[in-house]
Amino acid sequence: MSIDINGVEYVTYATSDIYFAAYLGALDIPLELAEPKEDRGSGHKKMIFHFKVPSKDIQRLKSSFFGGAGTVKVQKFVQQLRSLKSMCYVVFLLSLGVTSLLL
Repeated sequence: MSIDINGVEYVTYATSDIYFAAYLGALDIPLELAEPKEDRGSGHKKMIFHFKVPSKDIQRLKSSFFGGAGTVKVQKFVQQLRSLKSMCYVVFLLSLGVTSLLL
């Protein structure tokens, strides 16, 4: 938890849901970190996205998105989704040791 100069309290919110992550990005909520994690149950790797979100807003954002009431500009959402997918692909290639395609 951190507090900015305006006194707004922020928390780091983590999600593996790429669509919710794209929604947050489309709302200009800053992505702090994206990291691969191994799923305990299946052993598959998944990406965890960490966002810096005002603590008072996180429940409202989750309710809006998962309840179907959240709205963002479609173009911005698609742009964020493509960016996150590209990030996942690059991390996947790096985890395989492939670097020649990234140059």
